[in-house]
Amino acid sequence: MPREDWVANTVERIFEAEGLYPTGKVKSVLDVACGLSLKSQYIDAEIRVGVDIYRPYLEKIQADVPYVAVLADCMDIGKLFLPRSFDLVLLLDIVEHLEKPQSLKLMQMAEDIARVAVIVETPKGYVPQNIDIWGHGGHEFQTHRCGWEPEELKARGYQCILRDYRMSAVRRHTEIEVAPDIQMIDAIKRLDA
Repeated sequence: MPREDWVANTVERIFEAEGLYPTGKVKSVLDVACGLSLKSQYIDAEIRVGVDIYRPYLEKIQADVPYVAVLADCMDIGKLFLPRSFDLVLLLDIVEHLEKPQSLKLMQMAEDIARVAVIVETPKGYVPQNIDIWGHGGHEFQTHRCGWEPEELKARGYQCILRDYRMSAVRRHTEIEVAPDIQMIDAIKRLDA
C-alpha cells in the first residue's frame, strides 16, 4: 500500500467519517503484522506495539512516534498478550496473507485482546500476490492465501466500509498480471458498546 494512502486514509479518518471510530477511547494500540508501515503511527494513541514475524521489516520502520516492536508470529498474539490488554487491535493488510481458518483464529485472538475495537483492512475478494512488494526478501510472508467479502466480516459482527483503491504500481505476482484498481474493505468491530 502506498505511504500516501496510509497518511491520507488513516483508520481514524475512515471510521470517523461514518461515526464508527471510538474517538477519545484509544490510548493503546496493538498493530499486528505491522511490517514496514506501522500504520498505528497515524493514530492518536499513547502506546503503540507493532508485531511482525519478519525482522527486516521491523528494522526498517520509519516512524516519528514512540513504539515498541515485537518480533513474533501473528498467530502467537494470544500467548503474548493478555485479554483486554489493548484498546484497539489493528489487523491491517494481514488476513489475506493467511489461510482462511488461520485468519478467523487471528480475528478471534484480536477480539479477545481488544478492549474497545478491532479494525480489519483487506482487499475485497482475492488479489493474487506472491512477491515481497517491499523488496526485502519476505516473499513467503507477502503471499496472499485467501480473499474476503464484506458479508463474511459482517457475519462476525464487523461494520464494513468499501472504498475504491489503487494499489502501488509494483509487480505482485510471478505469473499473473494483477490490476492495480481494487476495492478495499475497512471493517470495525466495536467491543465497548
